[in-house]
Amino acid sequence: MKEQKPQAAYHNSRLGQILITKGYISPEQLDEAIQRSVSHDKPLGEYLIEHRMLSRWQLRRALSSQSRRRLSASLSMVLLTPVYQRLSKENAEPIDSTLETLLQPLFRAGSAAPFEFNPDLSTIEVKHNGLLRLRIPSTAGELNFVGLRLITDGSKNHLELSLADLELTGARLFIRTIHNRLAPTLPWVPV
Repeated sequence: MKEQKPQAAYHNSRLGQILITKGYISPEQLDEAIQRSVSHDKPLGEYLIEHRMLSRWQLRRALSSQSRRRLSASLSMVLLTPVYQRLSKENAEPIDSTLETLLQPLFRAGSAAPFEFNPDLSTIEVKHNGLLRLRIPSTAGELNFVGLRLITDGSKNHLELSLADLELTGARLFIRTIHNRLAPTLPWVPV
């Protein structure tokens, strides 16, 4: 995590980078569109559609991806910041008992190596029944949270999410030891 703040994780899911990653526009097109959309006082997506650089379908897909990235980064920070502090021997606040029960596999797997995670690399899957599956790469391996449920009404900005917005009673944590960017000494195993 290395001093990653929730705000930084939240803003690393910017729309322009997603559009480039998906291959919808080039970096040059993005630079031009940003400059012109600002000077015309228009949102980036609206400008790109208006100037036929992007379709409405592509924009919807990119915005959906951005929303999932922001949600997964925010939930990663909510769930793992207390763990990071506790395993890193920082001044940790007491952990909610339901969260502590959920995180027991991680506490048991704690090692001498510092615990780190990158919320920007987390991914989320929303099941048809409203349950969430959150995957977070960490130095302990890939953390798979299953059975999470948001209990907020959806009016909250993802950055404002807290532990009180999650139903954890049916949630479980599985730790899968795989190679990732945070634990480069482990062998590569394709997912």
